Amino acid sequence: MTTGLTLENFSYFVIFCFTMTFSPGPMTIFLLSLGLKSGLKSALPAQMGASLAYLISIIIFAIGLSEIIKDYPLLTHTIQLTGISYIIYLAYKQWTRKEIQINTHIDLKNFKDLFSKGMLTGMSNPKTILMFTAVFPQFSAQQDHQMTDISILGITFLVLQFASGCSYCYFGQRIKPLLDQPSRQSLLHKTSAVLLLAVAAMLARSFLA
Repeated sequence: MTTGLTLENFSYFVIFCFTMTFSPGPMTIFLLSLGLKSGLKSALPAQMGASLAYLISIIIFAIGLSEIIKDYPLLTHTIQLTGISYIIYLAYKQWTRKEIQINTHIDLKNFKDLFSKGMLTGMSNPKTILMFTAVFPQFSAQQDHQMTDISILGITFLVLQFASGCSYCYFGQRIKPLLDQPSRQSLLHKTSAVLLLAVAAMLARSFLA
């Protein structure tokens, strides 16, 4: 299996995924809330549902779409610009993000309910769809290897997202004090914003080269 990924592109992709999966968002806060309420073991079904939702999205929006548009350079360039613009938008949202609210009053008990809720949370976020559609393909520079490259990127994202979800569930009691302090929340958000801007700058440089 050959790949067109460069070490630089893959490194920036890991930074992007780490920032997206470990910074507080709808999925991480949901899993943190479950972890605080029931612990890691009880929250795992929700994490499994989220992972399945992301896997389906990667297959449809990242791999599928990239194959459809690969023979249309203008459309490909449009999506590239959209991806860069979206990362800059995410950086802005992180920089200006307000206080995070954690809800531990979640009335979900059985495997089916937790799995469904995790999957629905993953599938219903429009940011997820745009991320897989416009951002993932940017890290593969060679069209000939794009399906292989995006598969590698997808697996990397799933591993980091699973690690993030389990960490939020398992270390919930230790993470919560950090998120309860507005000053620490602000520092976390601004750090995430700077990392996202660095990724956007790298992609813009590659696009304009």
